[in-house]
Amino acid sequence: MEPPFPVPLLVLLGVLAAGSNLLGGALALVRRPPSRHTLVVGLGFSGGFLLAVALLHVLPECLRLTPLALPLVLVGYFLVYVAEHAFAGHAHPTRHEHHGAHPLIGAHLEEDAARPIRPGAASAAAVGLLLHSFFDGAAIAAALAARTTLGWLTFLGVVLHKIPEGYSLASIVRGSAGSRRSAFWLAAALGGSSLAGTLATAAVARAAAGWDAVLLSVACGMFLHIAATDLLPTTAHVRGFSVLAATLAGAGAVLVASLLLARALP
Repeated sequence: MEPPFPVPLLVLLGVLAAGSNLLGGALALVRRPPSRHTLVVGLGFSGGFLLAVALLHVLPECLRLTPLALPLVLVGYFLVYVAEHAFAGHAHPTRHEHHGAHPLIGAHLEEDAARPIRPGAASAAAVGLLLHSFFDGAAIAAALAARTTLGWLTFLGVVLHKIPEGYSLASIVRGSAGSRRSAFWLAAALGGSSLAGTLATAAVARAAAGWDAVLLSVACGMFLHIAATDLLPTTAHVRGFSVLAATLAGAGAVLVASLLLARALP
């Protein structure tokens, strides 16, 4: 059975998405990392973009592809919810008691450096992020199998939140007294997990029809949680027009990108 997408394009997008994890990890390890305000502006843009992609493009496609779309979207949403409670909720016990589970993405932007993260909690957070990263990669392949335009939009949404994903993991490792080398290689492992998800989904889509729709629906639910529960609430605590403008610009960029892709692609 022939794959429903150009394989070289799929591999290219998978590698680029994996590389964005490395970029995020590297940003956390440089001598002068970006300011907190810059990071929050970036989270606002990526959150707005990801939310718009999920609601305007991925969810309608899922509803078209499978009658089980909405239950599967709910499964994806709760996968991230459970992962954050199980893997990241105890990284900072005091914060956990007052504010609930610690987000896997956007972590360490508001933390007190005087309260180090326990190594075990850092390892648990890494497991949760690796699982999430696998579904990121799966979403790219599943979206590309549905429509080329959707594949590109999903890729852009994934890349934009994979940068803070890599930054979060590297920050958590450093906050648990881990070495810079460990932080870098774990960020690289995130990229590897994403690429594995892309290639595994491509193989499944080639061997059995219908499973790409299942994975795309689950990924849609994960996107909704990450955008609406992790990324955007992090920006809500920061005052200033720049953060609001970046969030709205992220959502608007989806409309612009979809129009440009519709003209450029068959």
